[in-house]
Amino acid sequence: GVVIVRYKISSDQTGTAKATGGEVSFFNGKTIHTFVNSGTFTTPGSFSETIEYVVLAGGGGGGASQGGGGGAGGYRTGTTPVGSSQSFAVTVGAGGKGLFGATSSNAPNAPNGGDSSAAFPGGTITSAGGGGGSPPNSSPRTAASGGSGGGGSAPTGVGGSGNTPPVSPPQGFDGGDGAGNVGGGGGGAG
Repeated sequence: GVVIVRYKISSDQTGTAKATGGEVSFFNGKTIHTFVNSGTFTTPGSFSETIEYVVLAGGGGGGASQGGGGGAGGYRTGTTPVGSSQSFAVTVGAGGKGLFGATSSNAPNAPNGGDSSAAFPGGTITSAGGGGGSPPNSSPRTAASGGSGGGGSAPTGVGGSGNTPPVSPPQGFDGGDGAGNVGGGGGGAG
């Protein structure tokens, strides 16, 4: 997963971050804090900005040959005001491990991806990890649900539900069903 926070650079600043946390870059009059690992976003006493954010969870693991694909991590974006002397946790979810070499119909679904979140002062934004795909030979099992659902295995596996838990606006889509000798694809992010 990844969490990105950005805000406008004031007219008297060029290439100077107003806050700390994540990898900092500058583009088109904005300061961008990119978190690829969990960390903390901290503002100084002079900070007062409406920030834009993207919170993307880890994708689910795939279900191996003829199993279902892993679902994309949930995707949420928006804006929120952040004031001075604030410090909030940013959690970045890891991707789920694929079921490489799995052949047993008794194998569990591949692991879901990890949730990502940003504990903004006005409320925490959480994106759910993608659902794991179902293993081969496990039809008609339903794949795991998540931000986007995992894919169902061949030949008749059912894709997992996306947008889990339900949030508004939606953060992902359902996984695809298996068909013939092909496992279904994992759902895409919202």
